[in-house]
Amino acid sequence: MRKRAASDQATSPAVSPEATPAVARVGDPGTGPATVPAPAATGRGVLGLGGVAVAVVGSGVFTYLYLALVARSVPVEDYGWFGSYWSLAIVVGFGAFQPIELELARRVHLRPPGAPLPRGALACLAVLTVATTAVVLLASTRLVPALGGETGFLLALLAVCVVSAGQFLLRGLLLGTGRLGLHGAVLLADSGLRVLFALGLTLLVPSAGGAGYAWTLVAAMALAHLPLLGWVLLRRRSSARPRQADDPPARDLAGAIGHLLTGSLAAQVLLNGAPVLVTVLAGPGQDAAAARFVASFTLVRLPLFVAVPLQSALIPLLTRLQTEGDAARLRGLVVRGAALVGGLAVLAAAGGWLLGPAVVSLVFGSRYALAGGEIALLAVGSVLHLGLLLASQALVAAARHRRVAVVWLAGLAAGAVTLAVVPDLVLRCAAAFTVGSGVALLVAAGSLLWSGQGGPGQPAARPPSLREEPRHAPHA
Repeated sequence: MRKRAASDQATSPAVSPEATPAVARVGDPGTGPATVPAPAATGRGVLGLGGVAVAVVGSGVFTYLYLALVARSVPVEDYGWFGSYWSLAIVVGFGAFQPIELELARRVHLRPPGAPLPRGALACLAVLTVATTAVVLLASTRLVPALGGETGFLLALLAVCVVSAGQFLLRGLLLGTGRLGLHGAVLLADSGLRVLFALGLTLLVPSAGGAGYAWTLVAAMALAHLPLLGWVLLRRRSSARPRQADDPPARDLAGAIGHLLTGSLAAQVLLNGAPVLVTVLAGPGQDAAAARFVASFTLVRLPLFVAVPLQSALIPLLTRLQTEGDAARLRGLVVRGAALVGGLAVLAAAGGWLLGPAVVSLVFGSRYALAGGEIALLAVGSVLHLGLLLASQALVAAARHRRVAVVWLAGLAAGAVTLAVVPDLVLRCAAAFTVGSGVALLVAAGSLLWSGQGGPGQPAARPPSLREEPRHAPHA
């Protein structure tokens, strides 16, 4: 979930020149100018971001209704396998395809109205679709046993690989053209349709297993995105302009997405690997414990379900902080942010210990509750991961994409070591997530504090811009 260098215009709503009181021009030699709205012109961006945030929160509520409905409709062991499928679907979507959304949003926003898609966009989508499908097929001998031996889960996951291409192409186009309201509506429609389809399956086929519910996710994704994508592409074709001679080549987009992909996949494995690993590592008689872990982990990740989709809309605001502030101010923000994360982690630990089992029992049923100490460990990990998301996006806004990859790979390595040395099934998976997120957060904070920052009073590093001229009016 990482953007390339000049992501300051990627997802903010476009404004016309007349509506912009002042525009500061920044850019590195040889890369061309980039536009950064002056503070007085950022109000619409904040309002648009607020609308997306409301939609994401609503989508998160629907998501929990959906997961709770599935949990109460299938046996405990079956829900453990469904939870593994759910995590794999998130890894495929946000890990493999969200880089397309982020980079496409940035480039479309910088292009004039009616301009064709950036060179290589559809080719990159095709390559990612084939690659993810091939990886799932190659791993099928391990995946099917981890998914309860149900080939229905595998087939649904293959369908997710195909539908995700259209899903994130549409989201990138909507963000790039400044249609944040429609983007939020799509998020709500997607999550709401999941609830409706799952409820319908529960009423019509009470004996349906987890593999049947897996297809409700595929159906909701397809219905919420693909018809609208077809309409958007037809609108773009009807008003298309000739491609400009200086349009960046396809390899330019492919290179950008390649850099984003490393950090994105590592981030999704760290966030969503534990529910998959707990079912893979479960021994005889441990399927129920694995299902309890999946349900409890799902609940404590509520803030992350909200934060992950919102990241693409945060980049413009973080970039403006980079271009307007100095190094000392940014270091102060990092220190205060770290202190806030530490305080929230303490509160999360206490809440997870005292209230966690009761809340899990209320949402999913008493058969899914872990012990208070285990839920507290997961809650601390979720807070650390939330801080990590914000810190990594600050690195993206500063155009430090290689360091973003280093941050997530460091967390992934720490999680792998923890998983290898801790013996207990539930404890090792919970500790791997928490330790990995904590180590990655420390690396990210260190990079923001010391690497590439000037001395006190020196301007912060400004991200270079793309070679395309900025767009000033929304287009389809």
